[in-house]
Amino acid sequence: MTNSETVNTTATPSYSFVHVENTGHSITPVVFNGNNYDEWSRSFHLALMAKGKLGYIDGTIFKPTATATNFETWQSTNALVTMWIFNTIAPTLRNQVSLRPEAKQVWMDIKNRFCQINEARIYQLQADLMACRQGPTETLVSYYGRMTAIWNGIMELDAIPSCSCSPCSCDWLNIINARREKKRVRDFLMGLDDRFATTRSHIIGITPLPSLDLIYNRLLQDEGVRNLSSTKVDTTPDAMSFAARVPHGSRHIDRGA
Repeated sequence: MTNSETVNTTATPSYSFVHVENTGHSITPVVFNGNNYDEWSRSFHLALMAKGKLGYIDGTIFKPTATATNFETWQSTNALVTMWIFNTIAPTLRNQVSLRPEAKQVWMDIKNRFCQINEARIYQLQADLMACRQGPTETLVSYYGRMTAIWNGIMELDAIPSCSCSPCSCDWLNIINARREKKRVRDFLMGLDDRFATTRSHIIGITPLPSLDLIYNRLLQDEGVRNLSSTKVDTTPDAMSFAARVPHGSRHIDRGA
């Protein structure tokens, strides 16, 4: 390669368009039904981030001028992201969403209409957390999943403030995270069904309290042993079991019949 030859090392992946992408494809399994905005928006954000297209809804990718060389690529990708948004909306709700020229405009219309004000949403999530209890027949996996969804929602809306020292020397973030972990442990244990009462009492007596992951693992083992014990079958042979159920008088056969 001579000195006069130049290599273009400036890539523009944010404007790239992959032709194999399908406009009818749903990029997230979460379908927006009007009542699950938080869950849907988080899932959609992650899906777009994985595809390198998040900038089309967060405003970091700007619409180029009609004469720009990348305008056609932007236009195609913008239309693709818009269709992805519509494909993750429940059919009964699509007629309420305006079809705007830019994906960002469509996204903001949905956000402005369905995203609750933070304080009101935090209040609702806190109320849901206080009322969250494991059902008598509910598995730990289901109960823990419901709790985790509430915790994640609160953490997203009520972010931990950063410390004022730079660089940080107060260990603020670790201290706050440790307190949040303890609160989650208490929330989780308080909502457990009474069938875990013995194990819960043992855990509460441990100082310091184990991590939530360790507690969850311990309770899963407890649940597994309990389920195994309840599903054991009677090992009595069928013939003996049948004989035990037959009334005594019916064993005598009337040979004169």
